[in-house]
Amino acid sequence: MGKANLDSDEMQSSSESGRPEGIGVLTSKASAGAVWTIAGHGGEQVVRLASNLIVTRLLLAEYFGLMALVSVFLIGLQLFSDIGIGPALVQNKREDPGFVNTVWTIQVFRGLALCSIAFPLAPLFANFYDEPVLTALIRVSALTAAIRGFTSTSFYTQTRHLQLKGPVVVQFVSQLAGTLVMVAWAWVTRSVWSLVTSGIVASLVLMVLSHVWLPGIRNRFHFERRAARSLFVFGSWIFLSTVATFAANQVDRLIFGKLTTMTMLGIYSIAVMLALAPTQALSTVSNRVLFPLYTRVHHSPEDLPSMFRTARWPLLVLGGWAIAGLIGGGPTIIELLYDSRYWEAGWMLQIIASGLWFGIVLSGTYGAVVLAVGRSDWSASMSLSKVFGMVAFIPLGYWIGGFPGAVGGLAMSEFVRYCIAVYGAKGLGFDERREDLAFTVRVAISALAGWASVAGLTELGVTHIVLHALIVFVVITAFWARPFINLIARVRREKSFFGNAGALSKANSV
Repeated sequence: MGKANLDSDEMQSSSESGRPEGIGVLTSKASAGAVWTIAGHGGEQVVRLASNLIVTRLLLAEYFGLMALVSVFLIGLQLFSDIGIGPALVQNKREDPGFVNTVWTIQVFRGLALCSIAFPLAPLFANFYDEPVLTALIRVSALTAAIRGFTSTSFYTQTRHLQLKGPVVVQFVSQLAGTLVMVAWAWVTRSVWSLVTSGIVASLVLMVLSHVWLPGIRNRFHFERRAARSLFVFGSWIFLSTVATFAANQVDRLIFGKLTTMTMLGIYSIAVMLALAPTQALSTVSNRVLFPLYTRVHHSPEDLPSMFRTARWPLLVLGGWAIAGLIGGGPTIIELLYDSRYWEAGWMLQIIASGLWFGIVLSGTYGAVVLAVGRSDWSASMSLSKVFGMVAFIPLGYWIGGFPGAVGGLAMSEFVRYCIAVYGAKGLGFDERREDLAFTVRVAISALAGWASVAGLTELGVTHIVLHALIVFVVITAFWARPFINLIARVRREKSFFGNAGALSKANSV
């Protein structure tokens, strides 16, 4: 695969000073950005979980299955037309009005086109699943694509400079607004349309606030051929990557929608939501913090491999602890939060989380650095490898063990993605397999200890679910005490979450 870098003659110097920022400034910005990102994502997940606990008691489980299919359809449309608008605004050296407004103009017309395409395709999709109501749900939900097309480019350029407070606040406020409308509508009508309205309201609020709240170039319609050409050069591999990402992250719902009932698909979507809650936070940090940080270091004389080793370590600590908790306490979490209709999500949560450790936490740290050096082709290869893994392992798993086997096959495909991520990163000088193995062993042992503690309590006749959850938390956290202590020591010593450009500290051992 070719290297998808922008030609140097099509890059202008940044509007910032030509002198690169010191590494200390960059890591300080990255640390602050990570704090805001994690806080914002955590706030979003709290709002999402709270609203989910409410609406699952107000609405039928099959409604969540229907909306899972609607979501897959719309995400598919967006990803099949993605040309890397966000990453280009972060990675490209240009940040002048000509380039930025050309990108925004393309984004607007893309959003309008997606909304238009959704209308004739919706009935075909609904007929495939024999669910006529999907036609109307998709057509109304498609308005979000048109609305988000008008979102200000400041949402991305602020990320470019690791100024993440504004984008995080805007995203959180938009989600909160959509959630409040959804809960109120569900409370009054008990209708699936409450789930649709949430997305439209959130998109409107995000679009408006991105223009009036975030600083940056004021967007207007403009087209510059050279800027468009550079965008499409970089975006050619991004397009393939996002198509593969769609297949890797969404096709499971399309497949399971045919293998099982809408009710079971709704239960599965609950498990996926909970499994993705912590892992998406780390993925967001990789995309919004590490990717721009690596990009800035790559464009400077600093040592990117050393920065990579140092910066990924905190994510592995946090991700390993969270994944161990989901694996060790999956059924406990579900029984604590949901009524008996959703308890089958417990074993699903355990299997899905096992795969996400490899597919999102470990692979995500490699994906950010290979994209920062311009190798969007390897980013595409990582997602494609998971698709091939799904094609091989989901049918095999279903043949061996029915629906649980199919979910296990999905988890196996995440490991395939990890293997390709390691292979690609190793060729670029980023090889941390020994550290990955050490963390994986700690995840497995701590998760097993958490699960065994609950099993032991149950065997003794202690069945109080809150006590089970507390024991899982204490046992697993105890296994991760040393890495957390080392992380706190690093922050106190270096005043930075991501350390410095020097060699990886000896304190960063697992």
